[in-house]
Amino acid sequence: MVFYALAYLVGILWLHVKSLSMLIFVNIMIIGIRKKLRWFQILFIILIPILSNFYFQYHFKYMVEQRNFLLKQTLHSHAYFINKPNLNNQKLTGKVKIGKHTFKYYYQIKSENVRGVQSKLVRQNCKIDATFKSHNNQPYSQLSLFINNIDFNSCRKSKIDYTYILDYHKQYVLNRLKYLQIESPGKVFALISGDTSAISADDIEQYKDIGIYHLLAISGMHIATLTSIIYFLLNHMKCPIVIIKIVICIILPLYVFYIDLAPSAIRATMTCLLLILLSKSIAKNALNLLSLSFIFMSSLHPPFVYNIGFQFSFLITFFILFALPILENTHLLKRTIYLSLIAQLGSFIISAIYFNHIQWMGIITNLFFVPFYTFILFPFVIFFVIFAHLPLELNCLITVLNLLMRFHDAVLNLFIHMNIYKWHVPELNEMFITLTFVTVFIALVFLVHKYYVCFIVTVLILYIISTIIPHDDAYKLTMLNVNQGDAFLFETNESESILIDTGGTGVDSTMKENHNIAKYHIIPTLKKHGLTSIDYIIISHPHMDHMGELSYLITNFKIKNIIINTKSFNINKIEYLINQSKQKHIKLIDFKDIQQFNLGEANITLLDSTINYSEDLNEHSIVTYIEYNKIKMLFMGDASINNEQILLRNFELPKIDILKVGHHGSKTSTSNEFIQKIQPKICLVSVGKTNRYHLPNKEIITKLKSLGAKVFQSNENGEVTIKLTPKLSINTEMN
Repeated sequence: MVFYALAYLVGILWLHVKSLSMLIFVNIMIIGIRKKLRWFQILFIILIPILSNFYFQYHFKYMVEQRNFLLKQTLHSHAYFINKPNLNNQKLTGKVKIGKHTFKYYYQIKSENVRGVQSKLVRQNCKIDATFKSHNNQPYSQLSLFINNIDFNSCRKSKIDYTYILDYHKQYVLNRLKYLQIESPGKVFALISGDTSAISADDIEQYKDIGIYHLLAISGMHIATLTSIIYFLLNHMKCPIVIIKIVICIILPLYVFYIDLAPSAIRATMTCLLLILLSKSIAKNALNLLSLSFIFMSSLHPPFVYNIGFQFSFLITFFILFALPILENTHLLKRTIYLSLIAQLGSFIISAIYFNHIQWMGIITNLFFVPFYTFILFPFVIFFVIFAHLPLELNCLITVLNLLMRFHDAVLNLFIHMNIYKWHVPELNEMFITLTFVTVFIALVFLVHKYYVCFIVTVLILYIISTIIPHDDAYKLTMLNVNQGDAFLFETNESESILIDTGGTGVDSTMKENHNIAKYHIIPTLKKHGLTSIDYIIISHPHMDHMGELSYLITNFKIKNIIINTKSFNINKIEYLINQSKQKHIKLIDFKDIQQFNLGEANITLLDSTINYSEDLNEHSIVTYIEYNKIKMLFMGDASINNEQILLRNFELPKIDILKVGHHGSKTSTSNEFIQKIQPKICLVSVGKTNRYHLPNKEIITKLKSLGAKVFQSNENGEVTIKLTPKLSINTEMN
């Protein structure tokens, strides 16, 4: 069965990583021949990849087409609001069900009665107008629903069915935890339901940073613990083994339905049920069970293979089963250390590809948290939630649970403070993905055979292969896709970098935002490019679409210097920025004090065309000129035609190779005289899709193209990266 599962996987991998797919196939054939498999078994191993490739190719194409269709549509439909939404800055977030599909939604409340709206939506079926959006352009990424309008007059209670009952019960449990004054009720609720929506974004990021986020997802650990509890209780009640098996076979599937069919929980439950139901000859081979589960789940629902939880679950479990010889006949502490190392190896390649980040701290944190969750916290939460349904005095249980959560959070904070060095992995091409996986597997083999020196050497080689060698030696300029805002990244071949503006939303006039732009666009790009710090952030002017993400970046990424036009900032913003900078030991510089500086072999000049007496902050924009290897780049911020006239009078502007077009392509910038003078070859326009300003202006784009310039817009091309070689190699996200 293992051979067939691997052959099945070969067909899937051929769609995305051909070199790894071929490598696995060749090894299957070699091992199969050496094991003297029969001719029809060899034939199956050859045919299965072909069939699985055609099957998944069809589903992948369908998934991409469906996704692209949804992203272009404005939705007018009834939607069922599942739970009580979270409220932040008049923005509601929660889960909504349309048909059979569940989406995370965002809704900006337009009325003053914020709390009333929040309560009114719970478990209601309402007519909505909405659009689908995605945090990235990967075909398998989850779509979110941005609701433009809710017809509250149309809201009705949903029909009572099993989903309604489950959702109602989940909300009851969460409210009950809050009523009983349980500390961190969202965390406790996530342990029992797998739903992390009641946990703050900051807490979730902390879980991810130290490598224990998987403990909040219902997986093999939770299913094994639940099964053990059922078996222990019923066995002590002298129940026959047949009755125990029947009860387990009933409760586990019901629990999987309760937690919304989480792929990792389905895998664990299916393995457990197969172990109970199949004959001993089949069940005794755990790899056969895992292989059967993989084929069944991926065939029944192909999108599962693109679910990160599904990938983590199967790969880590495969690594653990492969390493069983080292886990047998060892004491508990040693086994826990081995399991932690094996789990980190199993998660390595997925973390590298999806997150560009290796949570090395997880090796240490899981040594504590996995046993703590498995043997103490999760079992206690199960019993607590059961008793919370009963009309009993729970003071003693509440005290114990709160003490456990305080202890949990104290240890969590300790590890967070220890997590100083972060292992960032640049974007890996197909060759490096294959090399990384092979190196990880070799490290696993050395660990299983207890060749510890070889294991350590292999891990060092793994670091070199995945982190150092893939580093690109070219200077690069990237226009980040930050919707209706600006963010441009210039970087050298030595990982020195300048970020010109940070993007942001223009809704709020303060510096506090939800920071989805930084989370899902800026920081992932920085990690993909192998950057662990930013040398300079230049804020062209203090509009939110140019600096809205600055506070989040200061808190969550290492920044050395921030350059601003201090005269354009009001007193509140400048004080806030000064305090933030001091806390993070960032040097805050007025642009007039650093008119010119070098970064690697690049020369950076900050051109002063500001009109500080102007009431229009766009006219306070810092204009940045960068020259590298005879390539000339000009970044206009939101500078107006008036600023352009000052530049023409005061500076001898050369012909420009790359122009960041002023003010998102508005008619208030990019005058004929200015463009004729600089004659740009490549023009970059950072602009959001269907923005309310209807930018860029068509006349401006036509004007630029008429001069022979290549124009790239973030709303059409997504993220655009230019390698600053003589040929100016250009790569776009929408290629």
